[in-house]
Amino acid sequence: MIKMLHLADLHIGVENYGRIDAATGLHTRLIDYLDRLDEAIVLASDECVDIVLIAGDIYKNRSPNPTHQREFARRIRRLTNEGTKVFILTGNHDISAAAGRAHSIEIFNALAVDGVIIADRTGLHVIETRSGPVQIIAVPWVTHHSLMTREELRMASFGEIEAEIRRRLDNFITTTAAKLDPAIPAVLTCHGTVEGATVGIERNITLGQDMVLARSSLMQPNIDYVALGHIHRHQALGEHPPLVYAGSIERIDFGERDEDKGCVLVELVRGATRWQFHKLAARPFISIEINVRRSSDPAARLSAAIKRYDLSNAIVRVEIKATRDQQAMLPEDAVRQQLNAAHAFFIGGITFDIERTTRGRFAAAESDLMDGLTPRRALEIYLQSKQIDPDRMRILLSAADELIAEEQHGAKDA
Repeated sequence: MIKMLHLADLHIGVENYGRIDAATGLHTRLIDYLDRLDEAIVLASDECVDIVLIAGDIYKNRSPNPTHQREFARRIRRLTNEGTKVFILTGNHDISAAAGRAHSIEIFNALAVDGVIIADRTGLHVIETRSGPVQIIAVPWVTHHSLMTREELRMASFGEIEAEIRRRLDNFITTTAAKLDPAIPAVLTCHGTVEGATVGIERNITLGQDMVLARSSLMQPNIDYVALGHIHRHQALGEHPPLVYAGSIERIDFGERDEDKGCVLVELVRGATRWQFHKLAARPFISIEINVRRSSDPAARLSAAIKRYDLSNAIVRVEIKATRDQQAMLPEDAVRQQLNAAHAFFIGGITFDIERTTRGRFAAAESDLMDGLTPRRALEIYLQSKQIDPDRMRILLSAADELIAEEQHGAKDA
């Protein structure tokens, strides 16, 4: 039996809703992601895992800064020092946007780091672990230039290109699986969207064109486990063989507030593989939504609503439905003080939905202009007028909250 830890979508470098930690100089959200990775490494050590497979998306973007690279490399070193092999598949956040340019994790190949295998193109790898060999078929994030020449693309439509890429991938997987040694456990790892998967916030941060792969092409008879990455929600799409998305290791946004985050411990046995999802201690995201329009004491009603939640170390968003008069009774500073008293780690935003009698596309804007328009509210009105997707709008408003907080912090220090 070979023990494998399946991770994916580390996204080191996501730094929304946080602040700089005075003790370390690192962003608090970066620390969150590193802490989750550390938890997974401890699990690998405690379980005497033979190989750690990371199914893509190491960093937030394709050009990680040196601090992010340093912190990731330190953790890889901890694994290899214990004799654990590390297999890293490139995802859409890892590869270079231009053909011929180095990608974000290519440095491990350039330095020939012992025990680290980088799979940045389709292929079959046979890896010797301390418990025996394992076969891994790698299908990294697929780009047009990785499978087709420019000449082939010149006269083809997008639909024709996608169909041809799918045909080539299907052929590669089928023919490679047929050549596997039946005596050695085999894994297929893929970074991408598989038909039938439940998608989420990753759609809003995807770099590159997403292509949906057929589930049938991955379910080959000689494969013992399919390790998937790219979709942030942990889920299994089949059991013969197991098709498993490990999911991301930390919550990115409020769209993932109800999702468990973790990794998968796999016991690879030819024809009888077992796996188990292990939950990691991702930071809580809590959304408090309350309607006080019919309340004679909106402040007390809001206070009671806040006390119903355990906000310890949570990232919190508050959405209040109120009248214009009630909004004046709920100053934002007072709401933030209540949240701080409940030990909320960071406030993701306080939004008022003000009841109005005037309707129309720009009625809200006209009303706010008369009452004094804040930059955040101006952005919110603009996004609403453009009919931006609600989840996407929350991401943009959250980014605005962070910028405004940094500006206010800088003003205080000045």
